[in-house]
Amino acid sequence: MLCVLQIKGTSLKAGISTRFANSFYRADVSDDGDELLFYDVASATSSTELAEQIKQFIAQNKDGLIGALECREQVQLMNLDVGIFMDEVLSRTAAFDRELIAMLAEFGISVSISAYQSRP
Repeated sequence: MLCVLQIKGTSLKAGISTRFANSFYRADVSDDGDELLFYDVASATSSTELAEQIKQFIAQNKDGLIGALECREQVQLMNLDVGIFMDEVLSRTAAFDRELIAMLAEFGISVSISAYQSRP
């Protein structure tokens, strides 16, 4: 499973990104002209490992996440996308415990799930 934080807004590279401990790996522009920044959050083989890596990312980047909350005129959206690779018969699951859900809610981070085929 892979996990990416996407931030959408204006003046992100010059503003809020400087408050994050981690650097974004990609910057883009949305269809409506807003900036998009993408941060690697996790790469895990189990739901437990995924949750721990997300919690670690939040702890390391708390200052940036607080800044994003304080700059709502610049930051329009923070979304955590969890990419699940499907195998032939069974799929992996992603489960978030109460602590992680509370952490995501504290910073106004939405969650989306993307499924990818692991074989052509």
